[in-house]
Amino acid sequence: MKVNSHATPRRRPKGGSGRPPIVSLHTLQQQYETATAVFQHYFPIIDAWISEHEPELWRQIQLEDDELFRLRQLGVSESRYQARLDEFVALCEYAERVYYDAQPNELQLPPLQEGQRIAIYFRLGDGSLQKAQDHDD
Repeated sequence: MKVNSHATPRRRPKGGSGRPPIVSLHTLQQQYETATAVFQHYFPIIDAWISEHEPELWRQIQLEDDELFRLRQLGVSESRYQARLDEFVALCEYAERVYYDAQPNELQLPPLQEGQRIAIYFRLGDGSLQKAQDHDD
């Protein structure tokens, strides 16, 4: 095929190719870490339970996590990655609900930050509340 040397070159439209800009792996990794930070403390327990009792849900979580890893490696647009990350977070929240519905007595509070304190109250037989005393005071 002969190329017409007199043809006018095609020009790109101003403003780029119309595609969202590609984002760095580091930026997408930061998005992932920020979105999943709330799960860091207790999700390993939930994940282990889900793998044993809800294997299809567990497989879905693993597939979504793998897909997020793949998208980070590709450096897809931030909006595309965030949409998929939002779906992953919703799936993890669903797994939490499944776990806590099946294991209501296993609910634990996350560890306190340094210097953070909580008050613990006991309900006595007569219905009154008594605050637990802190021995460090």
